[in-house]
Amino acid sequence: MGFLSLFLPYLFFLMLFFLLLWIFIKSKWFFFPLVVLLIGVFKLSSHYSFTFSTKFNPSNQGTLRVMSWNIRHFIPFYETKFKPNKEEQTQKIFDEIKQYSPDIIFLQEFISIPSLGSTDPMNYLKERLGYKYVQFEGEDVFGIKHRSGNAIFSKIPFIKSGVIKFPYDVKGQTENMVYADLLSGKDTIRVYSLHLKSFGFGDREYRAIEEAKNESDYNIGESKNVLRKMRNTFRWHGLQSDFVKSNISSSPYPFILTGDFNDVPTSYAYKTIKGSLQDVFIERGSGLGNTFISATSSFLRVLPTLRIDYIFADQSFNTVQFFKGGERISDHLFLLADFNGLQ
Repeated sequence: MGFLSLFLPYLFFLMLFFLLLWIFIKSKWFFFPLVVLLIGVFKLSSHYSFTFSTKFNPSNQGTLRVMSWNIRHFIPFYETKFKPNKEEQTQKIFDEIKQYSPDIIFLQEFISIPSLGSTDPMNYLKERLGYKYVQFEGEDVFGIKHRSGNAIFSKIPFIKSGVIKFPYDVKGQTENMVYADLLSGKDTIRVYSLHLKSFGFGDREYRAIEEAKNESDYNIGESKNVLRKMRNTFRWHGLQSDFVKSNISSSPYPFILTGDFNDVPTSYAYKTIKGSLQDVFIERGSGLGNTFISATSSFLRVLPTLRIDYIFADQSFNTVQFFKGGERISDHLFLLADFNGLQ
């Protein structure tokens, strides 16, 4: 079901085509697509924003601006291997941050490289860009003393911050959630950065996806491997999203939750974590809003339904505007949202 949810918009328009066709030929079968469409329209509303957003105002005076971005360990878009001294790539990301000057940044797959000294991304953000308040939880995933994980960088002092560790072993393919409490105006708010388990696709899986488009190269065994990985990951997402929901439900303050869910808006993970929260893209964005552009699969690269990164906000927040950008810097786009206080 998680796999099929990727194609929901296409299935919706396919049903619409059959509805019009069978009405035109006066077939009693038109009742079938009509019922399916009436059921599915509610799901489509989580995939597609029907609002007509105005031009994004880069000035954030009087608002709280947040940015969420999976930066893929600073690996350039068309590369697959980590290179610790890729200064050109890190500078592209820092330039985007400087351009929009968010008050709080949530970075998934952030990597700290202490051996670089003052040019370590951690030090650069703190000392040169002014994000002095940091909550970071990382592991040495490459075995070279470079810590990778979830990070919150803020210009606003923290009252409290910490790590919420998942109680499940997912073999290094997830990052623990981090949070911080801070004072926004006169209100204390909580912010979370989240990264649910990755699918763990490598060259083998991406090759199988590409070959599935060419019948002569089709390998059913490799396709089963891809579907098996997807099935297992969707199961992990179910466990993780239940855990996240139980934690955020006990927040003592209004909160903003951001991150990479590795799952689309019709998924169990999205529905469970979102609950009654605002999906800022649905509130202030427009269109399908895909956030992931695959660097390794031409099929996934053109699939416009891959909205897997989100900014959720408590209903008490007043959302002013939303923007996404940074295309083909990372394989994820960044999300930017402005809030002007609590209602």
